[in-house]
Amino acid sequence: MKKINTLGLFAGLFFALVVVVSAQPPKIVKIDNTGLADLIKPKSKPLVVNFWATWCDPCREEFPDLVKLDALYKGKIDLITISMDDLSEIDGDVPKFLAQMKATMPSYLLHTTDQDAAITMVSKDWSGNLPLTMVYDTNGKVVYQRNGKFRYEALKENIDRALGGQPSGFGTIDVVEFVKVVGGNRDEARYYYENNWRVYREAAVKRGIIDSFEYIETATKDAAFDIILITRYANEEQFKNSEKAFEPILKELRPKGPLLRGTLKPEAFRQIVHSYTGKSIFRSVK
Repeated sequence: MKKINTLGLFAGLFFALVVVVSAQPPKIVKIDNTGLADLIKPKSKPLVVNFWATWCDPCREEFPDLVKLDALYKGKIDLITISMDDLSEIDGDVPKFLAQMKATMPSYLLHTTDQDAAITMVSKDWSGNLPLTMVYDTNGKVVYQRNGKFRYEALKENIDRALGGQPSGFGTIDVVEFVKVVGGNRDEARYYYENNWRVYREAAVKRGIIDSFEYIETATKDAAFDIILITRYANEEQFKNSEKAFEPILKELRPKGPLLRGTLKPEAFRQIVHSYTGKSIFRSVK
C-alpha cells in the first residue's frame, strides 16, 4: 500500500483554505438615512467620506487614490466609502470592484426611500452628482468638499489640515537627479527609465513608500544634462525608510536585474552629473 504524505496533504489543504479566505469579497453594509446621519459624524479622528458608484467612471478612476490615502493615513483618520448603487449590487458589482481595488476601508451602500433628504443631510451644496468627497475635522466641520473627481494632492492637503499639521506642500522631501545621456543613446536611456525607474516608483506610490515622482526631458540643446528625475517623499520618516522599503519592490519586479533595450549597460548610456535633496517650502494646490 502506498503511504500517504499526510504532512503534504495538510499543507495543501491549509494553502487552499488561505486562498479561499483571502479571495472573499469585502463586506458591504447596507445603511438608510439614519445610518448615514451617524456615519458622517466624526468619532475621534478626522473623517473622509467618499460617495461613489460602480457605473460612475470618475469614481472608478479616482478610487486607487482613495486606497492609497487610506494606507498612508491608516490609524490617523477614518476613511469610508458609501456606494450609491442599486441594492441589488450589494453582493454583486460593488464588492467585486472593491476586491479588484484591494480596498480595505469600511464600505457601505445607501438604500433610502428619500434620496433628497439624504442629499440635503450631507450638504446643501450637493445635488447628488458623483463622485463626492467630504473631509470633516474632529469637531464635525466640513473642511473640504469636492463635487466631482478629486485631485490627490488637493485631498491630501486638506487631510493634513484636518489633522492639524502643515499642508502637504510643506516638508515634502524632493530627491532630484540630473542625468546626461552618453553617446547619443537617448532611446536606451528612456527605455531604461520607463521600464525600471518608473515601474519601481509606480509600485512605491501604491504602497505609500513615496509621495510622487516625475521624469522630465530637457528641450535645450547642448545642456549639461538631458533628463531630470524627481522623487518626492511625503515627510522625513518616509524618506529615511525609503532605501529599505524599495528593496522588496526591486526583488519582486526585477529579480534578474533591470530591463534593457539592447546589450548596453546603464553606465554606457547615462551619467548622473548632479543630484540633490531638498525640502519643499510651499506648493500650489488647485
